Amino acid sequence: EGLVTFQKVEQDNRPNKKVYELTEAGRGACLNALMSGEARHRLRSEFIFILAYAPFLPRWRVKELLDQRLADTNETLKDLDRRETEEALQEGQKFCIGFGRAMMEAQRDYILNHGATLLKSCPEDVEMLVQA
Repeated sequence: EGLVTFQKVEQDNRPNKKVYELTEAGRGACLNALMSGEARHRLRSEFIFILAYAPFLPRWRVKELLDQRLADTNETLKDLDRRETEEALQEGQKFCIGFGRAMMEAQRDYILNHGATLLKSCPEDVEMLVQA
């Protein structure tokens, strides 16, 4: 539709890549979509869904899930640190990085402050559940 162009770029010691760029018409279409699109924020998380059933899971499994989420969150925070050091960030990009950081820090802090209480609600093993 003439909204995007791309160029194949050959690289040494790396796979070739395609670089996409919006055309003038593409920038206009993108701006129109940004002006008319809804800005809802949705949270759909398998992590949260599974933890809703934590009292039915063995404690080791819930701890495993919490530990993995903390590790993932810390990796995301490191990535945000890296992105913040990039030059020529626009104010919108800086805002989004800061917003993401606030969400990740809140997630990390919540798990650290409330994870032990959740773990206490979990049985030691599944056998207890099967017998109940």
